[in-house]
Amino acid sequence: MTTTQILGESVGEVKVVSDMHERKAEMARRSEAFIALPGGYGTMEELLEMITWSQLGIHNKPVGLLNVDGYYDTLLALFDKGAREGFINPDCTHILVSAPTATELLTKMEEYTRSHQEVAPTTSWEISDLGYTKAPPADG
Repeated sequence: MTTTQILGESVGEVKVVSDMHERKAEMARRSEAFIALPGGYGTMEELLEMITWSQLGIHNKPVGLLNVDGYYDTLLALFDKGAREGFINPDCTHILVSAPTATELLTKMEEYTRSHQEVAPTTSWEISDLGYTKAPPADG
């Protein structure tokens, strides 16, 4: 089976990877921050993984959401509901910064400082080049 991907004009380096996990790990290694524009399931999945990696302490980089014309209002409301109902640690609701314009979002991201604690002890994770695997259980 051959997969074809349509690409626009390249800006910077194009790096071919074998799968989505490698793509996200490479993106995390090379990035100073993450910004999601309005998009579909893939965009949302990548956004949620970067939020999760921050929550787990795998990275400390800002995660931004460009909420053009309120595109992500319902997703942000879902996150708020998750925090109100105890599914999302209220301490972790500050991981994601959002704004309706690129200028406002970049300003918020430049001012971002990590303010949450990891939800899992970092000793329970093996962190290697921002890829991760569950550490083996401790003896005894």
